[in-house]
Amino acid sequence: MIKAALLGFFCFILFLTLHVVVFRTIELKERFRAMTVIFFSIIPVYVAVYFLVPASYLLVVPMEPLPQIISAETVRLLNAALNFLSGLMLYVFLFLGYCQFYFIVDRSISVRVMIEMERAADKRLSFDEIMRVYSFHGILQRRLEHMVEGEYLVQDGEYYVNTAKGRWEARLFRFLKEFLKLGPGG
Repeated sequence: MIKAALLGFFCFILFLTLHVVVFRTIELKERFRAMTVIFFSIIPVYVAVYFLVPASYLLVVPMEPLPQIISAETVRLLNAALNFLSGLMLYVFLFLGYCQFYFIVDRSISVRVMIEMERAADKRLSFDEIMRVYSFHGILQRRLEHMVEGEYLVQDGEYYVNTAKGRWEARLFRFLKEFLKLGPGG
C-alpha cells in the first residue's frame, strides 16, 4: 500500500505546486473554483501513474491468500482495489484538510483582526479602530459576492434570493445545525 500512499502524497504536492503557481500568476475572481478544477484535474494523473507503476514497485508486504476462505486471485484483486483507493483517498483527504487551512487564511475574521493589529503603529487597536479597518459591511458584502459567484444566490435588484442550489444547501445545513444543536452561528 506504500505505492498508493506515495502517489497520493505526490498528487497532493503537485496540486499545491499548481495552486501556488496559478494563484501567483493569474488574477482570479473565483479562486475556490480554480482550486477545485486543479484538484479534479490531478485525479486522472493519479489513475494513470498508479496503473503505469508496476505492482511489484513500492510494495511493503504482499497479502497471503487463505485457501479455505478466499482465493489468491480474490486477495490480489481486493489488495489492488484497496491499494488504489487508499492512495486516492489520501489525496482527497489532504485536499480537504488543505481547504480548511485555505479558508482560515482567506476568510477568517480572527486572522484578519490579528493582522490589522500587527499593522497598527503601536500593535494594538480599540474596538472602534477595528471596525474602521475591518467593517461588518465589508465582510458581509464579500460573503454575498462569493455566494453569487458560487451560484448559491442571485441578486434581484436590492434583494438576494437563494438559487435551487442555495435552497438545497440551506435545508441541508439547517437540518445539520438543528440536529447537532449548534444554534444560528455565523
